[in-house]
Amino acid sequence: MLTFTQVWNALGPEIVLAIGGFVAMVYEFMVTGRAKQGTPWIAVFSVLVALPLTWSKLHAALATYSIAVIAVDDFGTIFSLFILVSALLVLLFAIASQARLKLAFEYAYLVLFATVGAMVICSALDLVTLYVGLELLSITSYVLVALHRKNVKSSEAGLKYLIIGSIASAIILYGLSFLYGIAGSTGLSRIATALQTAYGSEPGFVYLSMALILVGIFVKISAAPFHLWTADVYEGAPTPITAYLAVVSKGAVLGFLFRVIVWLFGAKLGEWFGLVGWIAVITMVIGNLGALSQRNIKRMLAYSSIGQAGYLLIPFSSLSSSTLASVMWQNLSSTVFYLFAYSFMTIGAFAVFGVVADAGGSEDVHAFTGLSRRSPWLAGMMTLFLLSLSGLPLTAGFFGKFSIFLGAIGAGQIWLGVVLFATSAIAFYYYFGILRAMYGKDPEGDRAPVRSSPMQHIVVALCAIGTLWLGIFPGPVTDLLSNLHWFG
Repeated sequence: MLTFTQVWNALGPEIVLAIGGFVAMVYEFMVTGRAKQGTPWIAVFSVLVALPLTWSKLHAALATYSIAVIAVDDFGTIFSLFILVSALLVLLFAIASQARLKLAFEYAYLVLFATVGAMVICSALDLVTLYVGLELLSITSYVLVALHRKNVKSSEAGLKYLIIGSIASAIILYGLSFLYGIAGSTGLSRIATALQTAYGSEPGFVYLSMALILVGIFVKISAAPFHLWTADVYEGAPTPITAYLAVVSKGAVLGFLFRVIVWLFGAKLGEWFGLVGWIAVITMVIGNLGALSQRNIKRMLAYSSIGQAGYLLIPFSSLSSSTLASVMWQNLSSTVFYLFAYSFMTIGAFAVFGVVADAGGSEDVHAFTGLSRRSPWLAGMMTLFLLSLSGLPLTAGFFGKFSIFLGAIGAGQIWLGVVLFATSAIAFYYYFGILRAMYGKDPEGDRAPVRSSPMQHIVVALCAIGTLWLGIFPGPVTDLLSNLHWFG
């Protein structure tokens, strides 16, 4: 029987978030009026407590801290840190946007529960635990997207996300069921052992399982050609929730991809990793070309996030190299570094967009016209985030993309690196449209200044610091990642 100490060592941060979620929920039900504004701060406090608890698990002994269904390894811990940092920024972003969006305060504890699910996904050692984490993340996300009850676009986006997400979850579950049928167990270690013989005796079931899981994952991360839902959902969702979907949900499912696909199927995948390479190329091209025709900023950033999913798939596709063991850890490090960079620059861009859209009453590029004169601070920050998303030097986006490029070169996949830089050039072209609006002349004359609250300044500043730090001083983070013992 497990002791409390064992459970706490394995699930301490998740327990803190779950308790914080229930406390926030009870508090929100019991109080009225302005007192409800304390609800999201309970969520922020919970994340701040969970962060050092998670950090303390880095380099922990796998056998000492793990339990049967949850691994305490550097892989799960570093992904959990990414998830917590991103969730904290989103919560602060939502608090800063509360006056404009008038979100129901339920978002605070729903974000906490979704974050618990995301963290469980990245640390699970059992199929049931893995799927429970996936569903906890998915179901709370469906509700979060539709949280604007009186907004038709939000309700439509929530329904669309519910249908598409449920189908993707069902496909993943069907694929996982084949793994259980092959191994007779839901434990990942036993499944990995059983698969060694199944490749010879039942290869069809193994590859069918893998194909189903990959398709479900591609839907979840908006990889082409399974991306068609993304722009509508991102546009209809409240802006902080859009940022959460673009960053946390995508990152957690990529953790799923590494934990299950790479760990279970490993070097046997060979040509399948090459197929992922083609999916990555299609995703990069469609995402960035699709953004060219968008005038709505949220839809533009939605297509941009599709392209970003393609960049994040490159490290997986590079594993088709015969030198799998030698490139795997470099590729995993590149993925995690880019996820952190992607978090800062994406949440920052959405945060600036939220302020400008509120001031101009529009989500169109036109709302940014003359921003350099109406708010030089916001214009400068948006410039930084867009240049980072484009991958220009001295930004987190550049170093992240360059790391992915080096991983592809090391695996002999030069063509993927070429497509990465070509599509980054396309990205700069459509981001330049926003820059031109911000710094160009306003044909309607001087508009009113764009005013932002102190909390909005804090969120934007935190994202800017992260973007610049990872771009100018990436060494500490890359050193940390290179010294991790990923799977214990």
